Amino acid sequence: MFLTIKKEMYKAGEVIFKEGSHGLALYIVYSGKVEISKIAQEKKIVVDILGPNDIFGEMSFIDYSPRSATAIALEDTEVELVDKDYLDKEFNQIASDCRQIITTLVRRLRKTTQRLVSLSRREGKRVSGKISISFKSPSDFFESYIANLGEGGLFIHTTKILPIGSLLDLQFSLPDSNQVIKTKGKVKWTRPHDMSTKNMPPGMGIQFIDMNPDDNKLLRIYIAKSGSS
Repeated sequence: MFLTIKKEMYKAGEVIFKEGSHGLALYIVYSGKVEISKIAQEKKIVVDILGPNDIFGEMSFIDYSPRSATAIALEDTEVELVDKDYLDKEFNQIASDCRQIITTLVRRLRKTTQRLVSLSRREGKRVSGKISISFKSPSDFFESYIANLGEGGLFIHTTKILPIGSLLDLQFSLPDSNQVIKTKGKVKWTRPHDMSTKNMPPGMGIQFIDMNPDDNKLLRIYIAKSGSS
């Protein structure tokens, strides 16, 4: 039996933790239901639905990485928090080789889950290519390139991964066009370097926000001419 320190109540629809956030707490569902989901290519992918006695939050406890998914109460839900000191003590009593095996399994699970959700079907036409782009957050400025582009967003190939939900100022020019497109975007999903492959490079999926109607028209014409989906 786990040693728990307190209970927390969440109303239906309340977020317990968000994908990309930091936290080491491990939870047990006492009553209710919890949805575990990820954002991939501008859409939510439900990974699992948990009920009483199910455990979640364990991966961040083991490898100290940001949360790999979002946990939301589907109905009025009560969760128990496991005592971290107790967990640390129990985990550290395991042989170091075994701890390394467990940590490796967690990291492999993170990669596998990310790759699976990255294969989710994109809606609408998209074009692949290599289009230069600059993007700016409130504290940083970056230059990289667009790996694929759609009417609703784009994928930036970069190792400068920003937190999910970050707002960016985007600027890029379409091939064979002198017009510069400037718009805002939001980071909807990420693929860190350690979860990337040759065919799925590291980067961020960005959703366009309040794009200028003229720029949106120019983008749609370009995508239609490219004829790729």
